[in-house]
Amino acid sequence: MNEISTNWAACIVYYQDQESLLNLLASLEQQSLKPGHVFITDNNSIQSLALKNYSFPVQITKLTENKGFAAGANVALKNAINNNFSNLMLLSQDVILDSLSAEQMVIELVSSKGIVFPTMYNRNTNQVFSKGGSVNKLSGSIKLSTSSTPKNPEWADGSCLFFTKEVFNSINGFYEKFFMYFEDVDFCYRAKYKGFALKHVDTKASQTPKGPNSLLRSRNSVIFSRRTDSIILKSSVTKRNILGALLLFARLRLADSKNRLMGVIQGWKAAID
Repeated sequence: MNEISTNWAACIVYYQDQESLLNLLASLEQQSLKPGHVFITDNNSIQSLALKNYSFPVQITKLTENKGFAAGANVALKNAINNNFSNLMLLSQDVILDSLSAEQMVIELVSSKGIVFPTMYNRNTNQVFSKGGSVNKLSGSIKLSTSSTPKNPEWADGSCLFFTKEVFNSINGFYEKFFMYFEDVDFCYRAKYKGFALKHVDTKASQTPKGPNSLLRSRNSVIFSRRTDSIILKSSVTKRNILGALLLFARLRLADSKNRLMGVIQGWKAAID
């Protein structure tokens, strides 16, 4: 394996779940190709982190406020780049990698020089929840595939993404106004627009995903569609969210229905750049 392939850093966004973080760091310690450095952004957790000793250096940057996943990711990734790392793996704190995952993804990354991603499993159900995602401009559907990898994936779950610093720098990192949800869709979509490849690697990572936040998902899907400048996508995403709100109302899920409609309103009112 050539020299650049070993030059990778793990960049972790953390918030108040030390047990999960310790499990992730333990899985990094077990990798056949370990990171040269781990950079953690602590999104202003109440408890201080108490970590074990590892074979790789760990740097923690604690923010004075929780600015969301995208902002935390940007801090960790910029720290890695400033320390001369060119291959960057972004991880949520509750991810666990198979022992060969990093090496297999690095090999693909060195070849494709874009973004690579694994198959993601839900540890609660032991079922696949991500093999890459698609964006349907006509229907407004923005979803992950759970069965087969799309022939031309347009995004991948942001809990485990591996990419080069050239990708990160070319699109100015993650869009921080999302706070959480859809920053991964936006990041991958913009990278593909710039000509970078998005490749699935047949290796396993797992997570314990939380339930959806109907307001933020609705709001951020609208913001994402507006940032693409596609009239068709903006229209279809808006209609899909309004229809979803009506269906929730019919099922007497009144709070979720209201949140989804509020998300549409906030998404259209939000200033974007």
